[in-house]
Order: sequence, then C-alpha cells, then structure tokens
Amino acid sequence: MKKTLITGLLVTAVSTSCFAPVSAFAENKQPQLQQTNIQNFITINTLSNSIRTLGSQTPLIQGYGLVLLKQPDFKVNAMSSLTADQRIARKHVQEWMDEYNPKLFNLNQEMMGFSTRFNNYYSKLYELAGKVNEDPQAKEEFVSAYNRLQDQVQTIQDNMEKTLIDLNWYKDELVQDSESLSKRANTAIQSLNGSNGETVQLRAQIKQIQEEIQNELTKILNRSKEIIGSSISIGKQAIDISKTGAESKTIDFASIENLGNEIANSSDGQVREASNNIKQKRQQLIPLIQKLSQNEIQAAQITLIEDQVGSFTNLIKRQLKTFEILVKDWKSLNETMTQMKINSDAGVTVDSKALQTQLTQLKNFSDEMIKQTNQYEEFVTKVEVK
Repeated sequence: MKKTLITGLLVTAVSTSCFAPVSAFAENKQPQLQQTNIQNFITINTLSNSIRTLGSQTPLIQGYGLVLLKQPDFKVNAMSSLTADQRIARKHVQEWMDEYNPKLFNLNQEMMGFSTRFNNYYSKLYELAGKVNEDPQAKEEFVSAYNRLQDQVQTIQDNMEKTLIDLNWYKDELVQDSESLSKRANTAIQSLNGSNGETVQLRAQIKQIQEEIQNELTKILNRSKEIIGSSISIGKQAIDISKTGAESKTIDFASIENLGNEIANSSDGQVREASNNIKQKRQQLIPLIQKLSQNEIQAAQITLIEDQVGSFTNLIKRQLKTFEILVKDWKSLNETMTQMKINSDAGVTVDSKALQTQLTQLKNFSDEMIKQTNQYEEFVTKVEVK
C-alpha cells in the first residue's frame, strides 16, 4: 500500500523569495525591491496520501481487532500460556480502539479545522498581501491573521508529535508481545510435529492464505468509492473435524466472513475480483484447518491465535509508518509557514507578488488536505465493522 510521497513543502527559496531587503542605488538614493526569481519556488499542488491511507486502513484494523476479541478461548496443553496470550492481545486491541485510534480521529478533525479556516482567510490574505508595502494597516492585518493560522499549525504539530510518541510506545509493546507469542508457538508446534513434518507444512500453508486474504482486503479498501457505505462482518465459524457415531468434534474460530453486497456486487472490476479471490481463499483455508485439526487440534488452535495476533500487529505497524509520513509533511508545512511569518513581521520590504504566489501554493495544499480529511472521516464513520 505504499503511496507516492511528494515532499519538499515550500522549503526552499524562502530566503531568496518574497521577503527581500531594501537596496540603495547611488543614482537616485531610492530604495528598490530586490528582484525575485520565481523559478526558485516549488509548486505545491498535492499532499502525500497519508491522511487518506490512515482512514482506509482503519476499518481493516478494526476488523482484525474484532476477530481477536470474538475468538473463543483456547486451552492448549503444549502451550499452557496461550490463554494468557489471548488476554494480552485482547487488551492491546481494546487499547487501540478506546485510546489510540480516537487520537488519530481527533487529529484529523484538527487538520480539517485548519484547512477550513485557511480557506476562509485566503481571499482576504491574498488581497492584503498585495498592499503590504504601501499600506501599513494592510500589513498589520495580514501579519495578525497569518500569525493566527501559523499558531494553529504549531499546535497541531505539537499534538502530532505527542501522539507519535504514544503510538510508538504502544507499537513497541504490541510487537514485543507478538514476537514472544510467535517464539513460544514455534516451540510448541515443533513438539507437536509428527515424524513427517505435516503439521509444520499445514501451518505454513494456513498462514500464507491468511496473508493473501489480508492483501485482497487491502485492495478493496483502497477503492474508496466502493467501500464507503458498505460493511465488514466478523463472525464465528465452527469447522467439523471428525464425527464418531452421534458425536461431532469441531473447532471454532472467528474471522472476517462477509464484506457486504455493495462490495460483492460492485461495478468496480478490481473490487469484484478481490472479493471473489477472498471467497476462493476462504474455501481453500477451511480444508487445511480441518486437516491440521485432525492431525493435532492443539496445533490448529496455536496457528489461529498466532496468525490473528500477527495480522493485527502488522496492520498497526503499517498505520504507524503512514502516520510518520503525515508528521513529516506537517513539519514541512510548519517550517515554511514559520519562515514566512518571521520575515513578514521583520519590517522589511516584501515582494507582494511572490508572497501571493506562496499563499496560492498553501491554498492548493489546503484544498488537498480538505479532500483527504473528508475521505478519512468517510472511511472511519461510513464503513461499518461488526
């Protein structure tokens, strides 16, 4: 799900751009404005897809989290700590849903608020920028309004950096517990493995198919027009292992079982293909779990829990990397706006045209931000995960 990152947010050319010192010429003793090389400006008309991607990944994280919460308790003699590992994993999921995911949602609201405010200010700022040299009142109004915007950007950056620290702490704890579970699971599986190694082989096949299912789900969630307004259902499924006389033996496991009619009947060929692939892979998965359970039911239970914890952990790591890209984007925005703010307030003559050019670039950036923050909100609020 890597997205092309377009960076360099107005960082260069500030020192030679719209804020130029007055030069004196001996011929007429009159101050003149230093010429500005407009080619030094970087055209900013887009933002990395980080905000949108944070939103598109949220339903999938929630879905795999609910799988862990709904998974029945397993008791495995070969791995007596499995029940405790399940409890720890559920605790991590609950923390994400109750504490950390809302932090990202709140930041999205803050960015949305900034973009709305900037766009409301833009026309007036652009007008004032054209008068800053000949009208002291216009310059004072420009500086006052611009400073309020930049202060808001700084506040959001402070909140982002604090959130990044919190998320890194959470991710480190989650990864540590997930790796610990995997090590114990490998040891337990080896102790259960028969002389032909079939248990390990079946386990590897199950893990591979589960990973492929997650990849197909990611493809669907990248098609925002198709996923908005749809649903992802999490259910428990009982798989028959054996039947002796009137007694049946089953293994229960939770999984993402239904993607909603909107997805299955989508007009988007890629979405339909991914949905069909998921159905086929689920059909391949069930016989493997049955066979593994018939060989060694404890190995099947270990495999299911390990895969669920690993899938959730990988999604959180991916979400954090995406958030780091957003923080980098925002820092670049803040650095540029801070530089503009300092020079505007320094009492030097300003190249009004260059200042207006930078305001227009910021407006383009703001428009893209409004688009993506709305997309984020739609993913989070209009995709039902149950």
